[in-house]
Amino acid sequence: MANPFPQGLVIGPRLMLNGAMAIDLGPRLKSSIDDALHRAKMAWKAGKSEEAAANFESASELMFKFAEYAGARDLEYQRKRKAIEYRDYARRLRETASEENARARRGKQRVIQPGDNVPPPSDDPPPGLRHENISNKSTGEIASAVAAMVHNSPLTWDDIGGLADTKLDIKYTLGLSLAKPPGELKMHTFRNILFYGPPGTGKTILAAATSNALKSTEASATNAMFFNVKVSGVMSKYFGESTKIVSEIYGTARDNSPSVVFLDEFESITGKRGGDEQSGAERRILSTILSELDGLSEKGRGDIYVLTIAATNRPWDVDPAVLSRFEKRILIPLPDAAARKEILDILFTRRGFQTSANMPEVVNMTEGFSGRELERLAKEVTTKMIREMNRDLPAVVDKGLANARSYEVKIRPVSIDDWRAAISRITPATSSADMKRYLEWNDAADDA
Repeated sequence: MANPFPQGLVIGPRLMLNGAMAIDLGPRLKSSIDDALHRAKMAWKAGKSEEAAANFESASELMFKFAEYAGARDLEYQRKRKAIEYRDYARRLRETASEENARARRGKQRVIQPGDNVPPPSDDPPPGLRHENISNKSTGEIASAVAAMVHNSPLTWDDIGGLADTKLDIKYTLGLSLAKPPGELKMHTFRNILFYGPPGTGKTILAAATSNALKSTEASATNAMFFNVKVSGVMSKYFGESTKIVSEIYGTARDNSPSVVFLDEFESITGKRGGDEQSGAERRILSTILSELDGLSEKGRGDIYVLTIAATNRPWDVDPAVLSRFEKRILIPLPDAAARKEILDILFTRRGFQTSANMPEVVNMTEGFSGRELERLAKEVTTKMIREMNRDLPAVVDKGLANARSYEVKIRPVSIDDWRAAISRITPATSSADMKRYLEWNDAADDA
């Protein structure tokens, strides 16, 4: 559908139009959602299942955006649940039409035509938000917990500096898993990938960009659903309900295929099994995750694709039985010089900042820095420069809102001394000995 907010820049929950007064986006987003739902309903009544599904997807996308502007966490999760529900409606419409047409072809009956009645989406929560093993009392709480982990990521491969070989490896893995095999050939596909490497090297943003790469069509604005799951957080925040939440995550992911489930801090529950350090709750959630990784619910279903990406900073602490579930293991290393240059270009130059320093010299001074530490460096050097150039800004704020809004921030090129000062305040978290251990583990894993 057409962009409902032309000629504007979204800043928080408001829209700035050519310097005019800020407009609250809430009513316009809600109106656009209502319009998309109305078009979906009318298309369904006319028997146009694909058109109805497309409008439900548009409503889902807008509702995810609407969720970003919620003033409270409960409201945000409620809107995300509705977005998931609309997306599930689209899936069920397409499935129903496909099944009816297939039966009609087998029986040499007339296929569904515009005007035919296709069973409408139910007003009940979609299957992914309702499982028989969950009591009615806790369904809403668990659904809200799952909705909180859903993200509609805007990140693409171009937003990630360096890691060219890693990105190609991921794309090849996706392509092999999704492509149509020739004839009756049964190809081995990949549904479980392990990212491992030092902290701050980009494991999370790689997973988010992967979900963006799984759009239904090249022109589609709807990404694969991305579940950002911090395993330790699920254990601590939802103690006693952890296994149900994991089951709910994967149930929702299957209902909204294709989906990406990202399990961060994976080592927190996947240490060597059999020891006293692992609690009963940890063993139960690990058992549930392993069952989902085995993919028994998806066997024989070519229409379902749920990609699990787990991330760990300590792969050597992960139980071998758990590692065996991951058909693909990818080392995410510290960035080399070329990658550091590209990352700094994304974080500094492409944002409009300038420097009088020789950038190759800056790049050499950042050897051993992770991507996260380079991000901190870019913030450090630009923030210090801006503060120095705008010492009068607090006094301007004291004069009132109108004066602050009319104030134009002053900047200057960043010097080599600025870079050196910022670099001196950052100590890389990963030593050369640490990186050597990752490489040795990587070589041993390849030989195993």
